[in-house]
Amino acid sequence: MSLIRLVYASESRLVEANRQAEIDRIIESARRLNARNDITGFLLATTASFAQVLEGDGRTVAETYGRIVADPRHDAVRLLAEHGIDQRGFPHWSMGLAERDETTTFIFGLYGVTPENDLPQHEADVLVDLAGELARQRS
Repeated sequence: MSLIRLVYASESRLVEANRQAEIDRIIESARRLNARNDITGFLLATTASFAQVLEGDGRTVAETYGRIVADPRHDAVRLLAEHGIDQRGFPHWSMGLAERDETTTFIFGLYGVTPENDLPQHEADVLVDLAGELARQRS
């Protein structure tokens, strides 16, 4: 199996009233499906956007990305990177999650992610580095 890494960003269509419940559903579903399909990754979330790193077999990652593009909770989905990798950057995460909140705002800001310069405005490498930093803090 040849591994790939796919990185995308999107605008969030979640409304504040049920935002946390929807994020919980996204993570529960992603962890279940990703474990079944040997996909690993990490989701970054702010009130206005998402960015996600997916790693695994090219076919299953492409199928997963196709479901995300069709998901009505995402808008303006933009593929930032897709390339082969020698090893996974998130091997222990069927799907990790970090939301920008009072405990992570500083770290998001260190990588330039602010409400004025949100996730979709950043390069894939910056988002992968941010996700990696947050994943290390959660392990």
